[in-house]
Amino acid sequence: MYASARHLKQLWVVIGIVCYSQLSNGEVSQSGPAKLEEILIIGSKSAAKEVSGSASFLDETDLDRFDQVDLRKVLNQVAGVYIREEDGFGLRPNIGIRGAAAERSQKVTLMRDGVLITPAPYSAPAAYYVPNVSRIGSVEVLKGPSATAYGPHTVGGAINFGSLPLPVTGSEGSADLSVGSDGYYKLQGSYGVNSGDFGFLIDVLSYGADGFKDIDEIDGDTGFERNDIGLKLSYVAPESRFDHRVTLLVEAGDEDADETYLGLTDDDFRATPNRRYPASQLAKFRSQHYNFALNYSAALSEFNSTNIKLYWNKFDRSWNKLDRFWRGPSLQRIFKAPEQYQTYYSILTGERDSSGSLDQTLDVTNNHRKYLSYGAQWTVSDSREVWGVALDSSLGLRYHTDQVKRNHEPITYLMTDYVMVPDNIPRTAKTRNKATTDAYAGYVTSKLSVGAASITLGIRHEDIEGEVLNYLDDSLKGQTQKLTAASVSGIWQMTDAFSLFLGAYEGFSPAGPASGADHEESLNFEAGLRYTSNRFESSLTGFRSDYDNLIGRCRVSDPNCTPGSEFNGGEVEIAGLEVSLLHTMSLTDFSRLEWALSYTYTESEFGQTFLSGFSQWGLVREGDELPYIPEHIGNARISYYRNKWGIEGALDFQSEMREVPGTGDIGDDLHADDFTTLDLTISHQTTSALTLQVMMLNALDKAAIVSHRPFGARPNRPRSLVARIKYQF
Repeated sequence: MYASARHLKQLWVVIGIVCYSQLSNGEVSQSGPAKLEEILIIGSKSAAKEVSGSASFLDETDLDRFDQVDLRKVLNQVAGVYIREEDGFGLRPNIGIRGAAAERSQKVTLMRDGVLITPAPYSAPAAYYVPNVSRIGSVEVLKGPSATAYGPHTVGGAINFGSLPLPVTGSEGSADLSVGSDGYYKLQGSYGVNSGDFGFLIDVLSYGADGFKDIDEIDGDTGFERNDIGLKLSYVAPESRFDHRVTLLVEAGDEDADETYLGLTDDDFRATPNRRYPASQLAKFRSQHYNFALNYSAALSEFNSTNIKLYWNKFDRSWNKLDRFWRGPSLQRIFKAPEQYQTYYSILTGERDSSGSLDQTLDVTNNHRKYLSYGAQWTVSDSREVWGVALDSSLGLRYHTDQVKRNHEPITYLMTDYVMVPDNIPRTAKTRNKATTDAYAGYVTSKLSVGAASITLGIRHEDIEGEVLNYLDDSLKGQTQKLTAASVSGIWQMTDAFSLFLGAYEGFSPAGPASGADHEESLNFEAGLRYTSNRFESSLTGFRSDYDNLIGRCRVSDPNCTPGSEFNGGEVEIAGLEVSLLHTMSLTDFSRLEWALSYTYTESEFGQTFLSGFSQWGLVREGDELPYIPEHIGNARISYYRNKWGIEGALDFQSEMREVPGTGDIGDDLHADDFTTLDLTISHQTTSALTLQVMMLNALDKAAIVSHRPFGARPNRPRSLVARIKYQF
């Protein structure tokens, strides 16, 4: 562990003393409690500029641009966030922050209204579920020291998806319909009431598409359908000695998608990028999710407030997809050298029938998993002024338990006249296990402000106990982890417009419940400058993460390791620069122009040479760059509004990414293409209640390989035309 990191941990004494002195003096103010609002972590765009560290807030306007259902398109507005797509519609985004691995968002803390939303963030952190974009009211992104309070993954940062807000007052409703290319549709309706003391909101969403890919010689869809419903209830106690708010959020949904991991060879992709091989015809992803969260808030005085959250999440998924040839070469080898494995390639494309031998038999495995998580968390906050020093402190505690049950059952098939026919031979299950984790976490933060300067101290501790029961051999493995991380950050408001912020913090990410790897830990730094005026906002932030140990986690699709096993990557350095710009100007009394830019530059390297069984690493040499971290990524947007008309254009750009470690030119190594996509929209506010909108997504029709992993090249969404009508009442 770094000496400086040990010094950071010693700050807990100071923090504890400060917090105790404040929280122990929580007498009720004679002036009465402040009115409680719906609780978010940041709360607003203006509040994001006051956070001790990098933070961003996206509101409903940001989320509604281009009527997006793809979370990547939304989060591209935030510098420092990377998203690797895989299906073109954003059904399962891979989110990373500041170089933290984007693979299934495993290294990012994802929350819904401040509670963990990943199906099993400790036992199986792969996030196969995130809320649908259309049912998100806000997105809060915390990076740097500000993420210390939100674990279990604190290296890159945390993202909180706020639920749709209740009406401010009275009743509100909407009906929203979109139709577009490739059979795309989206239908959403909502209705809510806020009477002051009591409020409710019900929201229903259904969207899907036939898909933009075609399976050779097979008549069928390659699309998806999602359905989602949410109910939000709120009660605010009438004026009394204490101000109370109780909020209940209940959500349920399902997905049925013809989605596959099987891609194309590079040659086939360049010829016909939206093609699918017949060997993918049985691919089917099905899921159901149920979320429950009860939130109690109380403003005890003008100084003190407290919050208690109870939550329960259930997520079931089955993914039926081609896994391998039963006794033949791995699919990775076939795609790397199709001319060398011509027989197997021809079976995948349906141009050759299986002979009936085991090496030409196709293994289609139903990866069935059941997730369950629940917990309780409590926070208390205190704000007061002592001897001219403003003190803002927060103490939080959480108990969380989660589990995943895996049952992976293979069925074998023979390719016959482009159709996969079962061979009716019973096969043994590949995986049957249950992973369970109990975690106790706590944090303390304290912000001291004098004049135009403030300093924030923080510390987080996690006590984690996990185990994995293997039903195939009745073995039981487990481990206990105790993780502590501290942070210090400061802000100096140099002028009314300029502010400087600095921070140093430890980050960690727990190992799996029965992993032989060490937990992930790092020492991180950031420094930034913000400028804010009436028309112009900008920020420039530099960051650096020095990993003492980086974890690689094996997935089912990795051929050379056991699913769930983890690998130590040792020392790694990641550094970069984030730029955000926003300018708004009024042209006339009836028109205005707005433009925005977000850009991130990132560099990375391994600190030593080693050989790993983890397929994404393999042989690593000291100085190699990490896979799946683009050097350049950004978003540029320009909007023009005149009277009831609006025209917007958004440009997303990303440099090519390595898919294996290396240095110098990426060349012919596995990589994801560089790409630039342009989205355009025109809207008309026909009446105060009716809005019409037409969008062209990927207007330049740029086809790019977004990933080769696990099995071949896969494309982004092609040019798509979408028309929308929205009525509000």
